[in-house]
Amino acid sequence: MNHHRVDVVIVGAGFSGSLAAILLLQEGRSVALVERGKHPRFAIGESSTPLADFKLREIVKRYDLPRLEPLTQYGTWKHSYPNVMCGVKRGFSYFYHHEGQEYQTNAQHASELLVTANSSRQSADTHWLRSDVDAFLVEEAIAAGAIYLDETSIEHSESSEAIRLDCRRGGQLLTIDARFLIGATGSQQLWNQALPIPASGRTLRTKSRSLFAHFANVKPWNDVMIELGLATSDHPFPCDQAALHHVFDGGWMWQLRFDDETTSVGLLLDSHRYPMSEVNATLSAAAEWRQWLERFPSIKRQLADARIVRPQAGLQRVNHLQHDLREVVGDNWALLPAAVGFADPLFSTGIGHALFSVDRLVIGLRDLDDPARLFRSLAGYSLRVTQEIDLIDRFVSLAYRASHDFGQYVVATMPYFAAATSCERGVRDANDGTGPAFMLADDQEFLDAMRRIEENHRTLNAKNDLMHSVEQFEQVVADALRPFNRVGLLSPEIPRMYRYTAAK
Repeated sequence: MNHHRVDVVIVGAGFSGSLAAILLLQEGRSVALVERGKHPRFAIGESSTPLADFKLREIVKRYDLPRLEPLTQYGTWKHSYPNVMCGVKRGFSYFYHHEGQEYQTNAQHASELLVTANSSRQSADTHWLRSDVDAFLVEEAIAAGAIYLDETSIEHSESSEAIRLDCRRGGQLLTIDARFLIGATGSQQLWNQALPIPASGRTLRTKSRSLFAHFANVKPWNDVMIELGLATSDHPFPCDQAALHHVFDGGWMWQLRFDDETTSVGLLLDSHRYPMSEVNATLSAAAEWRQWLERFPSIKRQLADARIVRPQAGLQRVNHLQHDLREVVGDNWALLPAAVGFADPLFSTGIGHALFSVDRLVIGLRDLDDPARLFRSLAGYSLRVTQEIDLIDRFVSLAYRASHDFGQYVVATMPYFAAATSCERGVRDANDGTGPAFMLADDQEFLDAMRRIEENHRTLNAKNDLMHSVEQFEQVVADALRPFNRVGLLSPEIPRMYRYTAAK
């Protein structure tokens, strides 16, 4: 019992590691799943998207996993697994705040943007309470035949011709011999020790830091708007049933509501504008959080009665969110995106990117018995993952740079929405794992369009005429995205209110 021999060992039992185990078991491989902690455990990265749900639906059909199919939309999830907590997500909503002022908008929606992803609550996407979802998928992996080792630390590793992990679990030593290792945890320290992998020479454009927790008693933002005398009748869906973004110059706050009446809330700050070095060394995370709420009266009003319910340790502060490893694969190992690199959660890309990468890697491991073919498969996987991280970074960085003016910010979100909706159609049409890279990261025409948009944004912001700069920027973006604009971006019937965008 203290020596396990398997085809694949997976380190990290979050949802992506557990899903990879399930798919490999369906392929006839033996799997050990190693977890340093114990489920259920607190985690963020909770907001799904239509693209993520399309990919998950494709995976579960191709691998014949009917127990997972209900997770692909809100209605079936609630019917099949009411005890696995989630929340309804109808789309994305954005509200722009000026420091020291109550929130204001007008009939032209000068300070708001709503992008609908689903035609109904039943078919909506979901927010995942990760402690529940991750635990559920671990149990599915165990039921499928995975060896599950939780509360297990890796003390030594070798990765020459095969993988050997010397581990400690509950005071006992154990050894795992495997032909291949999948890294599914974002612990950069672990990979530096276990493989080891140096940090990348690349520098992500985005530099941000965060404070976050789960709260009870977060007042719906729609109620706050009504209290402020602001109309919400034009909203295409209830604005709180969304990945809700409070945006301001140099930062934003996420709010994701779950059906247990708790809300995931996180504050993201551009480290270029608000570096940690400017925070008083004695200032606690809670004190800094209160300082930021004082800057924005309407958000403070919304959170006046909120109290932290998760995690047990209270408000979390991460001083540097970004990481980027130099290597994605080796002869007998590969890392999933959470282990490779991360930019920022601004566009809810984490779940979708993980699903795309798990699917691609498991397909590649069909070549495990053919070293030459495996080498080519892993090289292709590595290229895709790095392309995708780079493009996500570019989407996020552009939005941060435009955050000083909401007109620019709205336009700066359009490349993401164009890529997402085009990619949705590619996944739907392929349906066999051969569709586009995540967010069109391998589409040269789209990458050229993105480059033109970025260059134009830099040029326009060197000018002083903000009004004409925004108009010109919008025209450039509209022209560049025309081949990918399948849902009427930048031309809704009601300005900044998009009533349906997901691929049907």
